[in-house]
Amino acid sequence: MTPTSVAPTGDFLTTGQVARRIGSTPQHVRRLITSGRLAAIDIATGAERPTFRIAEASVTDYLRGAEVKPGDGATGALRIPESVLNSTDAPSAAEEAA
Repeated sequence: MTPTSVAPTGDFLTTGQVARRIGSTPQHVRRLITSGRLAAIDIATGAERPTFRIAEASVTDYLRGAEVKPGDGATGALRIPESVLNSTDAPSAAEEAA
């Protein structure tokens, strides 16, 4: 979604406020906005640099989309191939003790 240039209404946050909420930086929040992953408005129409404001609902939507759910493959578990587990190349406990 491309940032829109309109006057804000309702509860809007700065990039710094959003960054603190999601544990990031204002620069990262701006990248999320310009990439279309986080909806925002530009309150500095005509300015050289945009001044973004982000609706609370947009932050909630972003966080819901970024949530890792069971079965997404992001278990945090290290996957060791069966061939490595069954490998005879590893030293035995007796060899390591020697």
